[in-house]
Amino acid sequence: MSYQQLSVSALIAEVGHRVRAARLAKNLSQEELARASAVSRSTIKRLESGGDSISLGNLLTVLQVLDQVNPFIESLPEHKGAKQRASKPRSSGA
Repeated sequence: MSYQQLSVSALIAEVGHRVRAARLAKNLSQEELARASAVSRSTIKRLESGGDSISLGNLLTVLQVLDQVNPFIESLPEHKGAKQRASKPRSSGA
């Protein structure tokens, strides 16, 4: 399946479904995951339901508790050194 064509809200929902599946696979309640992640239960609920977005930091913390950070990071392109954008030519202020 290509996720590229999905809307952002559909992508958020898909992430939520996968987080829920990972939580259930570890036999954790939302409350237990929230406590272990140091986030609120409502944050876990929002994440799993695809509701209001949560911070990237909270997502990564939850993924750490679920042992899912490596698959998440490895799905991104590898960093191969800093590339800088081309700079705009400076105007001669005279």
